[in-house]
Amino acid sequence: MCRLLGVAGTDEAALRAVLNATEGFCELSHRHQDGWGVAWFDQADELAVVKGALPAWTDPAYDAALTAVEGDMAMVHLRRASVGIPVQLRNCHPFAEGEVAFEHNGQFRVTDRLRRWYADNHLREPGGTTDSELYFGLVLEFYQRTGSWPTAITQAAGFITRDLWVDDEADNPEALNCLLLTPHALYGYSQWEPRKLKPESTPDTYVLRLARRRGSVVVTSTQWDVATAQPLPERSVVQVERTSLEVTVHEPVPLGG
Repeated sequence: MCRLLGVAGTDEAALRAVLNATEGFCELSHRHQDGWGVAWFDQADELAVVKGALPAWTDPAYDAALTAVEGDMAMVHLRRASVGIPVQLRNCHPFAEGEVAFEHNGQFRVTDRLRRWYADNHLREPGGTTDSELYFGLVLEFYQRTGSWPTAITQAAGFITRDLWVDDEADNPEALNCLLLTPHALYGYSQWEPRKLKPESTPDTYVLRLARRRGSVVVTSTQWDVATAQPLPERSVVQVERTSLEVTVHEPVPLGG
């Protein structure tokens, strides 16, 4: 499991005010210590992504990346690697394609059937070995089909869920929480299976929260104290429009889409 943080602000000063107060978020990398990543849109409005494979709290490059952030939107990821997936830079989030960045918190069983379908339909070639990149590839595929990011996210999550049901109708993904950053908006989605929580996990491990602040909106995982943060409904996509900060919480979708 990982920690997610997405911020949209009215301007760079509002974004900076949030990022400058994320020491508590960085502290979570004592446990979520298998790498980090930061994504934002620079002054040329081009997507910038910086990652590291060390724990954020020990890596000077993490603070340097936060300092380098420009613009009015950003995402941060602290990774705790799933069992069997190596700690390597290529497996660190966020993953990017064109003007879009994606980060995931959770895991799911990747079947041979899904891998074959993914390859046969020529989806985005993964750069690493995570299930998260396959999830991202599915989101991109369904966006090409629908032209809607909220629909693409829920259809990708539904596709993964239904694929597991082929073998066992009770086998839901452990968690498909994600954040997506586009030139126009920040999106968040929460889906998780309580029965698959690790014994050492807290009941709110996979809860995704939203906080409206003066000049900014924050979407983040739990375990970092954020004033006014409220849990988001399960299987709903939250959409935060860039600059205007208009928030839309889309209607929840049935499990499996």
